[in-house]
Amino acid sequence: MALNIKSERVERLLDDVAAMTGETKTEAVRRALEERRERLLQARRSENPVARLWRVMEREVWPTVPTSIIGRPLTRADEDALLGYGPDGV
Repeated sequence: MALNIKSERVERLLDDVAAMTGETKTEAVRRALEERRERLLQARRSENPVARLWRVMEREVWPTVPTSIIGRPLTRADEDALLGYGPDGV
């Protein structure tokens, strides 16, 4: 797969890094991405579990709550519907 870089600034950075390390441009990009990926994974592993749960709730759970029930108390029927319960169970 080809990569087309359309930013002169990125091209200059890539040229500088490749020249400083003696790597090919491809190798410089690969190593930079691997290093960044590792930093991101490390940050995720060290993140406070409560903060991680909060992030999951904000990104994945709350957007699925119907707007018609936001801001009002839930009835038992509402709770069951949100959890996927029906007359025949789950």
